[in-house]
Amino acid sequence: MKTLLVLPEPPLPEGGASGRCALALIRGLREHGVDLRVLAARQAWAAPGDPPDGIEVVDIEPERPGIRPRALSLARPLEELGRSEFAERVRDRAAEADVVHLEEIPTTSLGRDLSQPVVAHLHYLVRRDRAFGVPWQREFRHVLELARAERRAIRRYRFLIASSPVVADELRYRARPLTRVVLAPLSLEPGRYPQAPLNDPPVAGLIGNAAWPPTAAAIRRLVADVWPRVRKLAPDARLRIAGRGTKPLVAGAENVEALGEVASAGEFLRGLSLLLYPLERGSGMKVKVLETIASGVPVVTTASGAEGIDLEAVVVENDPERMASAAASILRDEGERKERGATARRVFERLYTPGPATAPVAELYERMT
Repeated sequence: MKTLLVLPEPPLPEGGASGRCALALIRGLREHGVDLRVLAARQAWAAPGDPPDGIEVVDIEPERPGIRPRALSLARPLEELGRSEFAERVRDRAAEADVVHLEEIPTTSLGRDLSQPVVAHLHYLVRRDRAFGVPWQREFRHVLELARAERRAIRRYRFLIASSPVVADELRYRARPLTRVVLAPLSLEPGRYPQAPLNDPPVAGLIGNAAWPPTAAAIRRLVADVWPRVRKLAPDARLRIAGRGTKPLVAGAENVEALGEVASAGEFLRGLSLLLYPLERGSGMKVKVLETIASGVPVVTTASGAEGIDLEAVVVENDPERMASAAASILRDEGERKERGATARRVFERLYTPGPATAPVAELYERMT
């Protein structure tokens, strides 16, 4: 079984969240005997660094501004990769493959003219994550473009992969008749996530990119509503916030340490006693939650934050008062922290390491040919 895996960014240990999961996807598929060739686009926003040997990376030149590129973007949004030299490289490599696997919306235009069976993996659902806003703002246009590209991908392919039951159910509802939707969770390489010490003094934290509206909203809710309640119950606990663009979101907040962008998300998470994530909306598996349980750190989050994660590994509370109470209990009690952290790590090893997580994908490839 020769498979071409097409990625929108290079898979890097300290790259984007999807790139870190791509490393585990590659490893898991190869463990299942898939003859895998990997082709990744390196766009202007990609994190620096070189992926492991055997992964082909194509540097993408940004489209020059002008009337024609803008008209093409309006007609077929998020298809820049399909208009670049990357598309030709995909066609060349696909000619040698039995199956083509496209990861995430930006790659889904690349399978339009291929004769090989194609599967598209959609990590999340645009309208569950983001509101349109008002029509005259840039956010409205961006969400509209994402939604249109997502709709085409769902309708275009007979084979789709989802990483959470919520996403899988909606894909089945929106896809064409006879479309096969396979549920396969995201995964991470366990060796990259040593067990966190979980020692005193207790530290709660959250990491994310403030450019993503659900993350920004979760940080604001944490600082303004949840954390003050936690402090009343666990006055010795501290809160750390990390991630690009997050400092302005916590400016002026008491007893909150704002780190900004950090070199390693994994190292930041290992320094925590608890991930406290009051996410109100957002679809798909959250990589920060997956990385946290991989590190053996307890998680208190909402139903949206825990989407796709076995509930044995996390504490789910949607109400701010109950969330604060659960968080304070873990922060005050080192024994509870370590027990919950050990449970989280066991669930991760059982379900979200490369072998078990990618088994449904490898089985799908066999059915596609």
